[in-house]
Amino acid sequence: MRGVLACVVAVCAVACCTAQHSPPEDLQSMLNHLVQNSGSDVQSLSYCRISTRDLIATAQSTASRVLQGVCNPRELNERFTTLETQVVDQFNVLKTMVLNIEDQLRTQDKQIKKLYGRLRQDLRALRAGASEGATPYDSADYLPEGDAEEEYDYGIENEEQSPRQTEIFRYNSTMHQEDGVRVFTYYWQVNDITYKMNNWGWRRSLRSESFYIFQGGYRMYMRIYPNQRGENVYIHVGLTQGDYDDNLDWPFRQKHRINILDHGFPAEDLTSRVWDPTQLCSGWHWRRPSSGDNYECVGLGFSKETLHSRRYINNDAIVVKLTVILTPS
Repeated sequence: MRGVLACVVAVCAVACCTAQHSPPEDLQSMLNHLVQNSGSDVQSLSYCRISTRDLIATAQSTASRVLQGVCNPRELNERFTTLETQVVDQFNVLKTMVLNIEDQLRTQDKQIKKLYGRLRQDLRALRAGASEGATPYDSADYLPEGDAEEEYDYGIENEEQSPRQTEIFRYNSTMHQEDGVRVFTYYWQVNDITYKMNNWGWRRSLRSESFYIFQGGYRMYMRIYPNQRGENVYIHVGLTQGDYDDNLDWPFRQKHRINILDHGFPAEDLTSRVWDPTQLCSGWHWRRPSSGDNYECVGLGFSKETLHSRRYINNDAIVVKLTVILTPS
């Protein structure tokens, strides 16, 4: 925009001061000098490239056509107003094109993530089916819920292979035996954790996808506050409305806990105590959700320094594991 305005001003000055006195070659020479001084920076916007040199060339042509033969200040002002309107209109067209491209890219990105998530889920089902005692099912809800500015994951993906990767693929969104009891486990990867801990406001949170803990069962979610009071990280667990609430017993009574996976060896996960809804908070937190999410009651909190004490951060992400006990021990 600065290049265009500079061009317009220069052309106006040239037109006013050299009309009827300077030959066309002088005008062209000054315009060429302006182009050389303006450079040829290029901005890349997704699939299109917008060149400063092209914009200046367009402005030169428009200015020469609109201001040709004008030396009267009043007429010059009128022509300049017309030129300004034309330039603004051209930039509005460019702006609309860029916004349309961004919308198309955003839509395509969501579609790719959704298909990728379904593929990951199918792979987990195949691997879990080959593992003794693991029962996979279609529990993932591919709906963006929570912080609208944040992207959400449809699976667990690491640039650097984690020693916990086999565990995640085998048990994510499955029911299986653990220490002699039937449990459901869900793994949630929170990406860009360093930026979130350092830059997010202390009240800002990120919500996981919603998920069912068994077929036709309760629907739950997790929420993380990565910069609580500027010092700590908090992860909460809550209930949300589900399609099968009419057929379930209320209030919710399933014991559960969360872990932050340690990707080092030997692994030492950050682990909460086992939360018993019949003993913690009030029945109001565990009641049947009437609209959207219930308020969270239980959660695990720890300092930011704790995440750096071991390999809890892997590829700038943490993995939160929720375990829900489905049968009594």
